[in-house]
Amino acid sequence: MGILAAGLASLLAAVLVLAVPLAGRQRYRRLLDAVERDPGARLRYYQRGIEREWLAVALVGVIGLLAHRGPDVIGLTTGPHPGAALEVVVEVGIFLGLSAVVFRYGGDVVRQVLRRQARGFLALLPRGPRERRWFIAVAVTAGVCEEVLLRGFGFAYVRWLWPSSPDWAVVAMTAAVFGLDHLYQGARGVILTGLVGAVLGSVVTSTGSLLPAMAVHALVDLRVLALPDLSSPDEPAPTRRPGVRIEP
Repeated sequence: MGILAAGLASLLAAVLVLAVPLAGRQRYRRLLDAVERDPGARLRYYQRGIEREWLAVALVGVIGLLAHRGPDVIGLTTGPHPGAALEVVVEVGIFLGLSAVVFRYGGDVVRQVLRRQARGFLALLPRGPRERRWFIAVAVTAGVCEEVLLRGFGFAYVRWLWPSSPDWAVVAMTAAVFGLDHLYQGARGVILTGLVGAVLGSVVTSTGSLLPAMAVHALVDLRVLALPDLSSPDEPAPTRRPGVRIEP
């Protein structure tokens, strides 16, 4: 890898590890402050996030050109067993589809559980048809761009620094960065997204391709569209006191 390519790659890696977690948390805090008084704040948040992620992917492309490397270096290939990769996507897609049905029609108990799980990113959930349409672009962008950045570029960069690195170590390191990049969701969100990153990394190492991980990632995020309304807190159930009758 040439000096300029190596410098840009190291700069991008440093941004992903150090800057993205802190900047993401700050942007989310600003969204929390703005979203109640500015109806367009969430939509602008979506649009700017899409722009940032595609610009970062463009930088990966520039690094590849400067290093005289093709897209296969970051896993943009069908892999040695495309049938197996497609099978992974179909199986995971069925599971995610079933879970989306449970999210949508599971009733109040499921809604309460989902609201607790989503409290670290409630402000990001789309409200209304226009935001829901834009969220489709957000989910697809995350599936493509975050996989290129974390599993594609991330795997290649770790292996450039550590050529003999075992798959488990590469998966673990990039999953940790993926978790940290969701710092705005709090400690619980970092752990959960880190685990998701480990699963996606395992998909890449087992199939030899980034493509199924992209599809799975996008499907995971698209499940948000199946969520019931989580914008208002659950009403506490009335409590009964001994000897006191509560009339309907």
